[in-house]
Amino acid sequence: MPVFFALLDRPWLRWFALVGVLLWGCLAGAGPAQAQDHITERAWLEDPTGQLTLAEVRQRATQPFQETLNRGFGTAVLWLRLRIDPSPDRLAPAPPEGLVLRIRPVYLDEVVVFDPLVPGGQAGVVGDRHHPRQDVLQGADFLLPIARGDAPRDLWLRLQSTSTRQIHVAALPLDVLAPVTLRWNLLTSLYIGAVMVLLLWGTVNLVLRRDAVMGSFALMNLSAGLFGLTSLGFLRVFWPLAWSAEALNLLGSLSSVLVVGGGVLFHVRFLREFRPAVWAMGLLYAMLALVLVNLALLAWGRVSWALQSNMVTILLAPPICLVCAITGRVWAMAPDGTTEPALTRRVLVAFYLGFLTIFALSATTGLGWLPATEWTIYVSQLHTLVSSVLLMLMLQYRAFLLSQKRQQAQLALEKSTLQVAHERLMRTEQEKLLAMLAHEIKTPLATMQLRLDAQAKGGSAIRQAMRDMNGVIDRCLQTLQFGDGQLAPQLQRLDLVEAVRAAVSACSQPERVQVHLPASLPMQTDPQVLFIILSNLLENACKYSEPGTPIELHGSVLDAEPAQPVVRLELYNRPGKAGWPDPDHVFDKYYRGPKAQRQSGTGLGLYLVKSLAQTLGGRIAYQPDDQGVRFVLTLPLNPRA
Repeated sequence: MPVFFALLDRPWLRWFALVGVLLWGCLAGAGPAQAQDHITERAWLEDPTGQLTLAEVRQRATQPFQETLNRGFGTAVLWLRLRIDPSPDRLAPAPPEGLVLRIRPVYLDEVVVFDPLVPGGQAGVVGDRHHPRQDVLQGADFLLPIARGDAPRDLWLRLQSTSTRQIHVAALPLDVLAPVTLRWNLLTSLYIGAVMVLLLWGTVNLVLRRDAVMGSFALMNLSAGLFGLTSLGFLRVFWPLAWSAEALNLLGSLSSVLVVGGGVLFHVRFLREFRPAVWAMGLLYAMLALVLVNLALLAWGRVSWALQSNMVTILLAPPICLVCAITGRVWAMAPDGTTEPALTRRVLVAFYLGFLTIFALSATTGLGWLPATEWTIYVSQLHTLVSSVLLMLMLQYRAFLLSQKRQQAQLALEKSTLQVAHERLMRTEQEKLLAMLAHEIKTPLATMQLRLDAQAKGGSAIRQAMRDMNGVIDRCLQTLQFGDGQLAPQLQRLDLVEAVRAAVSACSQPERVQVHLPASLPMQTDPQVLFIILSNLLENACKYSEPGTPIELHGSVLDAEPAQPVVRLELYNRPGKAGWPDPDHVFDKYYRGPKAQRQSGTGLGLYLVKSLAQTLGGRIAYQPDDQGVRFVLTLPLNPRA
């Protein structure tokens, strides 16, 4: 019970509850009208040729039916025999006023009424092919006044229609007709109002959420509203005399095709989110194409063909939608749930099973496969309204889940933003601390180097240790500068041979390096960045190669790309105790081989080389062989700006 009251607290549910109460009141008021009906017997027969006269029809046997005749779709003419009793209640005298035939639905092409009390036999003609302003009694239904008579008699109605052949006829006194039509007009007005509310709901969601599915839902209810206005007789009430009756008839046929097209278009747009099987989606697109064919048939004047083809679309579309829901692949494509849609497969399939069940009940009734009642003639409108309400509930549930996902994503984004800001702050503090420590350490190291006696015992080893410490500090500072984007290349002309010799002279063991370069090799690059690259490569070779073995440096120009010639520098040495580095991690930040831990280092040298080489538009590659370690550096001679 608390859940029930919590649901009623929602405004849109309260609105639908109010509509339900009003609908129940209108339906409860239909009983007295049936009790006042002066038709006591009903029978029918079919005229396949459409050529039978009234005299010939009277000679043929008829079949009885109750309240409503429903013969589905067809082209044959139907004849109805109605027994009119001027006083069905024998205890009450017959009032002097006449009766009115109330004929529904209002999308029948032509109904001719024959009454033996009328001179000539024909009492009148109603239908879509006759202008509503020319009716004796005007209203949302077909209304035709007849005499009450003094004794029971038979009326004959000739029905011919290109649409479904359903018909309900009641003979009511004028004092009963007025409240009955008032209740039915209220009921149909509530239907139109409900459709308009659904249209407004979809439009508002389209504007606020920019959701194409909501847009197609609004379009579907727009076509449903037009269908309701035509099929329930509202347009008959306001149709101007200057406009032709044929245009009203055509508009009714057009609205029935458009409401089906609007529904198919919505399901196409909605089900695409769930990635159905290609063949299943192809069938649904075929239904959409069939709607276009039906519109073309209407434009061609083949109304009967268009309406029958429209019925085929109505029959096939719901099961195809169910197949699309079952074959959806989007859940399998996102097993981690990151891109999974809001609705689960179970919810989607359950909805379309319910949708198909509702449709099956309405379709079998509309086709005449089930016993007909007074409500049978409104089965299309009821099906449209119920389907739209179910779709609205599902879309509201979908919107709720999407809103939850957006909130979760927003919270995750805010959390990530805070985490990134925190990490950036921590990194800034670490960089400041490292820069401060580097400055504080390098200053006493420089002082110690100046005052160290090179001839003292162990002096050379101490100097080498100081150089190693300076190298570690320099690499850390260079890595920080590169990470901050402070090492932007400043290109200028230089001689690569001189740059290489300067780097070799500055390394810890220049006597081991054997340089094989041409006499001169001019190029355009950043001297400082190039010096850092060469220094790190040479120091890496000196530190991890076998002691006393030569380190070979070869250079050449490659003209494989005339538009962008490159220089190739190859550094080769035999591995020492540290062995060969891991090819998969040799350029990773802080990587050091398992056997290289005994020597000082940071694991930043080769990482820095790779990053700086890319900054200059080049690349570094590790190409070892069975005998030694080889690093190949390629740089453009004249990099493009």
